[in-house]
Amino acid sequence: MEPIQDRLTFLLRAYRTVRFCDACLALKMGAFPREVREAVVLIGDGFQIASGKCSECLQEKTVVRAVAA
Repeated sequence: MEPIQDRLTFLLRAYRTVRFCDACLALKMGAFPREVREAVVLIGDGFQIASGKCSECLQEKTVVRAVAA
């Protein structure tokens, strides 16, 4: 199985214009929110983490999205 960072990177790049909160990413990936939070910190450049509205649950939270392919 691929490391969660690789799966997260692939998913975020596939949905470049979509902002995800940790909980929605976890549901989409079949992972725990804590694992997703840790992976987001480790994925590095090319991703934006900011306050905003999650495109999935529509709640104001900390969200992440890819900014480069």
